[in-house]
Amino acid sequence: MNQPRPNKPRSNQPRRRTRRVRRTQSAETVWKGLVISLIVFVVLASGNMVASAEGMPLGWQRSVAVATSGVIDRLTNLVSLNRPYDWAAQQLGVEQKNADFEFPVVADADPEPSVTTTTLPPVRVPTAAAPLNVVVAGDSTAKALGDMLKSAVTEIPELSITNYGKVSTGLARSDYFNWGARMQEIVATDAPEVTLFMVGANDGQSILEGDGTVVAQYGSAEWEEQYRSRIAGIMDLNQGNGRRLIWVGEPNVGNPAIQEAVQTGNRIAQEEAKSRPWVSYFDVATLVAGPDGGFADYITLPDGSTARCYAGDGVHLSVKCMNRVMENLVPTLTGMYESAGGSSTTTTAAATATTTTAKPKN
Repeated sequence: MNQPRPNKPRSNQPRRRTRRVRRTQSAETVWKGLVISLIVFVVLASGNMVASAEGMPLGWQRSVAVATSGVIDRLTNLVSLNRPYDWAAQQLGVEQKNADFEFPVVADADPEPSVTTTTLPPVRVPTAAAPLNVVVAGDSTAKALGDMLKSAVTEIPELSITNYGKVSTGLARSDYFNWGARMQEIVATDAPEVTLFMVGANDGQSILEGDGTVVAQYGSAEWEEQYRSRIAGIMDLNQGNGRRLIWVGEPNVGNPAIQEAVQTGNRIAQEEAKSRPWVSYFDVATLVAGPDGGFADYITLPDGSTARCYAGDGVHLSVKCMNRVMENLVPTLTGMYESAGGSSTTTTAAATATTTTAKPKN
């Protein structure tokens, strides 16, 4: 007969926890890994390095960067080490080939344009099933604007936002990125009903054609003439078929060199919009201005609170100030079709009729 085993007395001592030993690597192994990763990246993305170097402002720094990256790219091309990256970039549409596109030359803006009456078809009243096709394009400030706009209209299914903003781009350097050719492609393939375009922060440099020819040095009278042609060209590419273009002005910035280009670009855009009924100008600079109407790192919002308005670079807007822009931009978009009830007749006399400038909400 089996006897029951006596219960063993429980020990009052706590159980020992198994220690997890974290495996670490020596500092030498870490830095070697970083160096190897950097070399692999340089080899695979050599073509992208060349494009980035070519996009730098003219000067000895650009010359050195172009020469160095060019040597690396030729060596990697010789042994085909960069083919995987080039293939992936092509499939994802990362690289943009500069098309043979030239902006037309336009005359200086007429300070007193004649009174004209132009009839435009009304903006289509969208539905959730057939939303309004809105495209955002331009530089990194446009990219941030597009991302924020997407979030701001999540509960407005009548608006569909596509963001084509690309960092480090502008209208001055068609050899690096040709926004004329890209806009022509966007209009043809996406058929946007409303386009928001925003550039200027990267344009304080000489103007180059797509083949690298320098056509105007920054600061010259020729520069403003050429830059005006490029602004007008983007506007004219969005003409027809009831399309609307909202030219979004850049905010004032803390860098004096960039600020000069931004102010010039904003002024020209407003002047060129006067004679184009399909173009309106959205004034971001006024919405986020300081007490003196210019750049201020901190501003007072309509509710009385204070907000830091810029990121550390003094160029890109903070989330709070971007929300301030959205409070005015979203109603501008929805107002385009909410007020459409028939043919839209626009009478232009100076800037008052063809250019809609966003005013801050009180």
